[in-house]
Amino acid sequence: MPSDNAVSELLRDVADLAPDLPGEVLADAGERLGRRRVRRRRVAAAAAAAAALALVALGGVAVRPGGAGAPPAGRPAGDPAVTGRFMLDTLVSLLPPGRVDDTFGGGSDLPHGGPLAHLAYDDGRGASAMTLSTDRVALPIGPGTQGTQCVDPTERPTDGCTRTVGADGSILVVQKFTPQAGGGPTSTWTAIWTGADGRRVRLDEMNSRTAGPPLTRPEPALSVEQLAAVVSSPAWNPVFEAFTTSTNVPVSPQLPLPDDILSTVDRLLPSSVGRDRGGAPQTVPGSAHLTVTVDGRTSLLSVTVTPHWLKGGEPRSRFTELATDRPPTRTASGADVITSTYGAAKSSPVPPVRWIADALLPDGTRVTVAENNGTTGYDARPGTPVLTLDQLAELAAAPAWQR
Repeated sequence: MPSDNAVSELLRDVADLAPDLPGEVLADAGERLGRRRVRRRRVAAAAAAAAALALVALGGVAVRPGGAGAPPAGRPAGDPAVTGRFMLDTLVSLLPPGRVDDTFGGGSDLPHGGPLAHLAYDDGRGASAMTLSTDRVALPIGPGTQGTQCVDPTERPTDGCTRTVGADGSILVVQKFTPQAGGGPTSTWTAIWTGADGRRVRLDEMNSRTAGPPLTRPEPALSVEQLAAVVSSPAWNPVFEAFTTSTNVPVSPQLPLPDDILSTVDRLLPSSVGRDRGGAPQTVPGSAHLTVTVDGRTSLLSVTVTPHWLKGGEPRSRFTELATDRPPTRTASGADVITSTYGAAKSSPVPPVRWIADALLPDGTRVTVAENNGTTGYDARPGTPVLTLDQLAELAAAPAWQR
């Protein structure tokens, strides 16, 4: 049985390298670093609670052929609690025959989010790390609901995405993320099923045993169809009988749509700055991008807006912890702002290729504006950006973002 520390480290690896929900995708390394630190604390707390109360760690086991019709053994009769063992057994029952190890599961008593399961699955052609998580999202489900749209390929390199709306109003998104510069060599395939009643099941799989190098196979183990079958299976229904409310449901059920974000950017940019939204429609709630031009220089702006960024707790202190080089500055309007630059290599910020302003507004809205010289959010080149860091900070901290 792995130690609590080993489980926490593995959870951290998975959290760091698995793609964010589409509504949360951020195109810059600095933002990912900040969110990674918050996520690590959350996952470590969840792992500790799971280790004490609901964590299940198993040795290598053979996967039995399973079906989605009946929950597997492991859930005590008459006991409404969903345990880590139930999560693992259910996930294993939905996989094709193969071998499973490096397993752990968390039940309905986790302090953050819903029950989860993690394992390494080998179908005989190499191991694939898999993490299944559950949650409830705020109602009603609409265009601004996180995770119900394909990720914009401008923000994250992908090899295809399918989005299916079921007759019952559920939405299934399956996306193939490909490796990106600075993000590790793994390919990650993600399926997110969102029920019309707010239930959510998500499965991330990678072509690696540990969510990082070395690679164990050319592609993750499950096909798009198999991913879809796992997350949409009724075998997960008992999870939501016990997990009736979520600590992660945002106060505002909908994120701003890209057109609304772009309209606000248009109002806030100086008239001397040219702007181009591009020809392809943008559909990911909470984020948008555009190119800006001044004096023949062109940069890409990626804007992420999250109303009620942190529910409960101390948003300002949590936001301050995201600063790596210097503490946030406070504007006259009461916004806290962190500015930073990043180089092409993690080990050196010189020459800078990405400029970022991250702001927490007085009403709890978080706005991140990232700028780089390139055609995508992950294709950054050295040069002089169109907007200075001060201009990015002014844009991110503008009161116009508050609802």
